[in-house]
Amino acid sequence: MALGAGGFGVVNAVVSTGDRAVYVAVNPVRILDTRNSSKIVDDTRRLVVEGVITVVDGTSYQIVPADATAVAINITATSTRKNGNYGFVTAYPCTSSSDSPPNASSLNFENGVDIANALNVTTSANGSICLHVHGTADLIVDIAGYYVDHDHDDRYYTKAQVDTGLASKADNSDLYHPVVASAPNTIDSTGDVGRYTSITIGLDGNPIISYWDLTNGSLKVAACDNPTCTTATVSTIDSVTNNGAGTSIAIGADGNPIISYMDNGNTRLRVAACTNPTCDTTISAATTSTIDSVGVGSFRTSIAIGIDGNPVISYYDATNTNLKVAVCDEPTCSTATKSTIDNGGDVGFSSSIVIGIQGLPVISYYDTTNGDLKVAVCDEPMCSTASKSTIVVSSGDVGPDSSIAIGIDGNPIIGYLDFTNGDLKVAVCPNSYCILMPLPTLSTVDTTGSVGWFPSIAIGANGVPIISYYDVTNGDLKVASAWWLAGGR
Repeated sequence: MALGAGGFGVVNAVVSTGDRAVYVAVNPVRILDTRNSSKIVDDTRRLVVEGVITVVDGTSYQIVPADATAVAINITATSTRKNGNYGFVTAYPCTSSSDSPPNASSLNFENGVDIANALNVTTSANGSICLHVHGTADLIVDIAGYYVDHDHDDRYYTKAQVDTGLASKADNSDLYHPVVASAPNTIDSTGDVGRYTSITIGLDGNPIISYWDLTNGSLKVAACDNPTCTTATVSTIDSVTNNGAGTSIAIGADGNPIISYMDNGNTRLRVAACTNPTCDTTISAATTSTIDSVGVGSFRTSIAIGIDGNPVISYYDATNTNLKVAVCDEPTCSTATKSTIDNGGDVGFSSSIVIGIQGLPVISYYDTTNGDLKVAVCDEPMCSTASKSTIVVSSGDVGPDSSIAIGIDGNPIIGYLDFTNGDLKVAVCPNSYCILMPLPTLSTVDTTGSVGWFPSIAIGANGVPIISYYDVTNGDLKVASAWWLAGGR
């Protein structure tokens, strides 16, 4: 029996074992269409379906992850002609087109009659499937989803175990998780420092923090010397014209930190590409570049590494009150292609960006005009256009602060502030796009006092969403473990 999203009980019991494949639906993507080339005549066509592939429209990105076990495809045969009395297509896992097809058919056709079928095909060790045509046909193949193995040991129990757990269910006061931590470590105390912090984990396993030095108007980085960050090496990265607000840090494709931030003095979006893993400027200086110089203000930025290894940055254009995205042209982001994603009113404040399972950037952001939380999913990895949706509509004011992550099922999860009620809430998207019906599932995580400010969400190794946030009433940092959202939604 599965403990689903509606259960708030904590069960400590021996669970059943075993893996089960989980289906992940995607918007159909066409990966083969022979109508513009040549028909397949008594031959086999091998298709790589896992990892980054080139699809029919010429773009390249990941649809199916490399650890998938099977792919769901829609296959259509057209311009068909049988070979003798038989005409059929067989889909099967293969490592090369010379692998013999099984003695079975996936689709049978008559002369000149178009026919389609939907089927699941196990993928081979090199992420491939084969399509063998007996006879003559043009084939059209769309990927509609895939299967991945998922260990459900943490979520399957006997009925008695579930009943026992639910008998001692938690109430709302238990929906935040107190953290027992060592005494805080002061990393930098020279002047007024530490605003607009952003943290990531370096290749050495130690945290790396970007932040703003308000006193000196500088962007700084603290590279922790150990996993608990008792000491750190502090470097000034950019000290020209009051730089450093709105920082966001990620680890680039070269293993070095890369930081998006604002040039406050000139209201420009800038990027600093570190030239060593700890961003230590005594070793080598970081490379800094101006990405957008058209009055973008000094607000928060958000950076992620795209499927091609190039950074992608979401930010607020304060002059035009729009949400914009800059897709870097290379890993160090000396130049970038910029696009306005949403210009419907005053939108784009406090954005948060993540790369979805199909390699498409997904952005949560605030609609100031209507007081709503919105999400945008880029239509392709370059994000020249995006599909947008208001996912939380309220008579109050929701979403002025938000943070987005990708759950273990590949669907976005957004932690956000309900400003009107002073609550921390979570929106769980029902699919990888978060803009298709049904609407996301909304949960209230913490209602005690005025909470939910400056949320930051991540997915733990156990698949459980973890959210850090600020409790304004008590002036405290809090962490919520939203364990009931870890699958089974």
